[in-house]
Formats: sequence, C-alpha cells, structure tokens
Amino acid sequence: MFAVLVSIAIMVHQPSSAQTSAAALPQRSAHVEGQLPSDRDPSFDLPPLPKGTVSLVGGTVAKVDPIRDRAVVRAFGGRDITIDFDGRTKFIREETAVSMREIQAGARIYADTILVNGRIFAKTIRIETSPVMGEVRGQVTGYDPTKGVLSVRDALSEEPLRVRITPETAIRAEDRPAQPSQLAVGILVKIGFRPGPLGADIAEKIEILAQPGSTFTFAGKITFVDVRAGYVAIEDQAEDNTHEVDVDRLTPDVKLQLKEGTDVIIHAQFDGHSYHAQTIEPAPASRP
Repeated sequence: MFAVLVSIAIMVHQPSSAQTSAAALPQRSAHVEGQLPSDRDPSFDLPPLPKGTVSLVGGTVAKVDPIRDRAVVRAFGGRDITIDFDGRTKFIREETAVSMREIQAGARIYADTILVNGRIFAKTIRIETSPVMGEVRGQVTGYDPTKGVLSVRDALSEEPLRVRITPETAIRAEDRPAQPSQLAVGILVKIGFRPGPLGADIAEKIEILAQPGSTFTFAGKITFVDVRAGYVAIEDQAEDNTHEVDVDRLTPDVKLQLKEGTDVIIHAQFDGHSYHAQTIEPAPASRP
C-alpha cells in the first residue's frame, strides 16, 4: 500500500511532457516570429543602410504585411506605394520611439525613404495624430492654369503626383517670390503639400530648384563611377543628397582620372533631364 501511495505522489508532482512542451512553446514562437531578447538590438544583424537621396512619403496605411515587413501606403495624390521596413527603421509617435506594431491599417504616417535594391525602404516612420504634411521632389510634367493643377513626376512612382495651387501657395525661385506661370514643363521642384477636400492635395509651398539651362556646382565625394555608361554619382555636402552627373562632355583623359572616394567640385548644366558636367576639379585640401 505504501508503495502505491509513493507512486501516486510521484505522478502528481512530476510535470507532464505536455506541460514541458507548453512551457517551451512561447520561446519557440518568439523565435519563429523573429522576436529577439530585449537586450539585443535586431539592427545589429543587418547591414548598414546605403547613403542616397531621402524622399518624404506621406499618406494613410492601407495594408500591412508583418511577415515581409512592408506596408502599402495610400500616398497623397491617390498613389499606392509599397514601403519596406525592418529592425533598422525608427518608428516614432509624438517624438517617442514606439514598436513597429504601431503601424496598422488606417494610421496616418510620413516616412523618410531611400531606394535600396530597387525598393522603397523607410529609414524613419512617424505616426501622426494630426494632419500629415507631405513633401516631394520631382520634375514638372504639366500645369493646367485654368484648374490650378500641377503634375509632378518623382522617383518613387510612375504615376504623377497632382497638387492644386491656390492663392495661398508660396512659390519661390532662388529665394525670391515666383509666379505659377514659371512652373514650366521640365523644371525641378520641391513641394510641400497637405490633404485637401475630396482627396485633392493642396500645395502650401513650391520651391523651384532648377530650370533647363541652369548651371549648378556640386561639391563632395564621388561615390560611384561608370565611364562606359558615362556618369558619376557625387554626394553633395551642401544638400546632403547624392546626384548623378553625366560626364559625356568631358575629355577622355579627364574621365580616366575619375575615382571613387575622390573629393571634387563639379560644375554642371541641367538640360531638363540630366546634369551634364562641364568641368570637374579636385576639391581644395582642408587645412589641418
């Protein structure tokens, strides 16, 4: 009889294999979902992001894919833009860092994005509780003065962005006031805009960046050289942007001297489509 009671006690206090599996299940689930211990930064497992032109995308989240770490954003102008993100992305709500789980359908966001391997990647995503202000850099493809609608093509979408110009829209060129009539096809602009009634986006400010025939000076480091294709990429220090500049007008001996990592000054002309280098010279050495 005593032996029977001992056996029952052992059976009662010994955890079952099912309980053991259940206890271990959350750890396995966390591993499957890609969750890491709180003391480990997941961005350490990822390569650093490349440098490049940063574009601001604003709009409403239409769909989130947590498996592939991407979201479809209904951007201003009615365009659907797919944005990738991962552990390197910073998520912010009202100046406070939050989890990527805060990105849900219906949320209003704006994201600082770059192109990574041909896809749009978000370096920072800000979740807004107030109306979102959008910004875009692009080239004017058309302007309808009767309706006050400006069409702009940017690097993020094949569909043009359309914004409405009102009497309150501030238009400037070279720090001077400009008129809507100066928004000719081919010029480069930077536009700040906000949602308007009935889905029409309203341009609050327009800055004319370049017109065909304008000359520009870029000072910075050459980050890429392709002599066969006839262009270089330069990281412009003044604008904190990377520009592609054609070198087809330079002599062969000058082209052969172009090396990645070299600090240069490039004088280029904008023809409405590309920047064409007129001269390239070494940047003066900085004093110690």
